[in-house]
Amino acid sequence: MSATAPSAPAAPAAAERPKAAHNVFWLVAERGLKAVGGLGIGILIARHLGPENYGRYGAAIGLATLAKEAVMLGFDRMIRRDLAARPQQAGAIIGTSIVLGLVLALGVALGLTAVVGKLVDDALTQKLTLIVIWMAFPQAFFACEIWFESAGWTRPLVWTRNVVWLASLAGRITLVFTHASVVAFAILALVEWIVTYAAVCGLLRRLHRHELAFSFDFAQLRAWFSEGRPIILMVVLNSTAERLMVVLVHNLARVDTEAGYLSAALRITDIWWSISTIVAAVFLPRIVALQRTDPDHCARAVQLYANASLFVGVAAAVAVTLTAPFLIPWLFGAAYAPSAIVLVIVFWSGAAVFPAVARAQFWVSRGQVALELPCIATVAFVQLGLAVLLIPRFGAIGAAIAMTSAQWIGFYGVTLVLPRLRAASHAQFAAFRSLLAPLETARSLASFARGMVRKG
Repeated sequence: MSATAPSAPAAPAAAERPKAAHNVFWLVAERGLKAVGGLGIGILIARHLGPENYGRYGAAIGLATLAKEAVMLGFDRMIRRDLAARPQQAGAIIGTSIVLGLVLALGVALGLTAVVGKLVDDALTQKLTLIVIWMAFPQAFFACEIWFESAGWTRPLVWTRNVVWLASLAGRITLVFTHASVVAFAILALVEWIVTYAAVCGLLRRLHRHELAFSFDFAQLRAWFSEGRPIILMVVLNSTAERLMVVLVHNLARVDTEAGYLSAALRITDIWWSISTIVAAVFLPRIVALQRTDPDHCARAVQLYANASLFVGVAAAVAVTLTAPFLIPWLFGAAYAPSAIVLVIVFWSGAAVFPAVARAQFWVSRGQVALELPCIATVAFVQLGLAVLLIPRFGAIGAAIAMTSAQWIGFYGVTLVLPRLRAASHAQFAAFRSLLAPLETARSLASFARGMVRKG
């Protein structure tokens, strides 16, 4: 544990920040807007580029995302917690994070530039990758975003990010209708990321520069690394396994179009998975805070959250199973019809992904993040191992089977095998009983949400 940070954030006073429901509304509204708009423009781009070039673009973006996540090293969880617990030291926390991020971004970008020829097997994908991996550099300022979310000032953050996003959306539409090459889309992705963080940092400086004295705190950095060693390892394992999947399909499948099929499916699933993280980041600190004031209420809230996580994951998978064979060809075009079965398989990992996110956030809030390491490691090794075996034969479908199998084995399988994890995951296993009474789960969730609205 960090010597400078408590294991759980203090409950915020209602006068200091907006209600939890207010933050959830703005963050989920933003995600909803980007889900609709992003999916729409993603479909246009996929249709314009075709499965082969869309697969190349997806492989390059996957490596860029790997670079961005390497810059955060998983410290975003601890930074979010520390900003909520010690807002008076926000300047030092943010400043330390930025310095660390810039050093890591430079190292990651230069490192990937040096080895990109070994990671991808054709010249065009290499060119795209060399452009987009520099998205890691603006990612170094991610703590500025986290400050707004932790302080409860999500509205100006959402407005700022979405002004940039809408401008980039217009740019992508222009590129589609002017029949631009895939390289132009890579350049625009890099420009959007740079402008987004420049705008967020400018907003923070304009609104709160008199409140925040930015500085570098070596003690804070040492505390993060001391506590965060398992987080760093988990980020490396998880990000590598997730972000290399399109690259592996691009390199190992019999035809390059298979990477495009996987990219189209992941375009939808990535948006959906992010909802669980947003809700957890806002609601979990409030649930954990109940431990000190009302342990019984806390236990019920944790179980309800576990029930809802499993229910949402299963319900979404059923819905996609019924609709994907018709929805994918209608959205992306007949050329992407094979993406339907890929999407169905990947969505069934949601029954493990959503409960895993809920449990992980709870453990982070309690300072028990190391418990997650066996599951994350298993997911990474199983996913990459199965991918290498299945992709040459089954292409994108093999990748989807590898991803879903790894999530179920890593979350439920490892938890059942290890007694300590099994004892700490009672709520997740008890949630299966709630699938027999979905209406009761929905009513309980609505009642809990109303309580959050009233109490904030």
